[in-house]
Amino acid sequence: MSTAQTSAALRAAGTSLQNSYSKPSGTDNSLGKDDFLKLMMAQATHQDPLNPMDSQGMMQQLTSMGSLEQLMNINKGLDSLGKVQADIARANTFSLLDKDVKVPGGRISLTEGSSPAMQFTLPREAETVKVSITDQSGQPIRSLDMGPHGPGSHNIQWDGRDEGGKVLPNGLYSYNVSAAAADSERVPVEMHVTGKVSGVRFDKGRHLLLVNGEEVNLSEVVEMNNNSSRLFGGREPQPLRQELRTRPPLSKMR
Repeated sequence: MSTAQTSAALRAAGTSLQNSYSKPSGTDNSLGKDDFLKLMMAQATHQDPLNPMDSQGMMQQLTSMGSLEQLMNINKGLDSLGKVQADIARANTFSLLDKDVKVPGGRISLTEGSSPAMQFTLPREAETVKVSITDQSGQPIRSLDMGPHGPGSHNIQWDGRDEGGKVLPNGLYSYNVSAAAADSERVPVEMHVTGKVSGVRFDKGRHLLLVNGEEVNLSEVVEMNNNSSRLFGGREPQPLRQELRTRPPLSKMR
């Protein structure tokens, strides 16, 4: 077979292969291992007997294609495993419903004069600790002087009133805790809020928990427990004691 005939046969094989594996627009048109094998077989069939193909080069190409196929299969397996793990993580997130969690503080939701439990953590002793509470517009409404505190976690007691003693309306408020040592050096403060998880939402790979009327990322949860369930979950109302029952008027007893 002449060189011209060999080239023509290779072009015909390539065109036939391309036409047989052509797909509509929008689908995967990439060639796989079988496609390369067919091209190689077409080359071997129409090779020039006086100048044959290098068998060592063919084996190297086959080995490379086999390794590539294994890597592609591993990649597909990892993708499937990632989807399974994502589904498991979503299912586990629902188990957080009604759990008590601690999340970074700074904002609180006031409802009927009561607010979620506010906490702050000090790394060392502070001579003065002050709490500033502001409304949504940033206007200060209450200042609390909590005096000296040692290292560790501490609670903030706020009755939901402003400086004049007026009960504030329901809504979101912000608070900030500042601390200083005896030498007036600033002491770093970490603020936290505790609350119950009342809802779960998934958004673009993020697991969002509804705590105290606000959404927080699951990765922001620093502590979780079920104190509310342990304290009240198994409790049942006791029957009214006889001595506490309402007695009829004396006129009806005569």
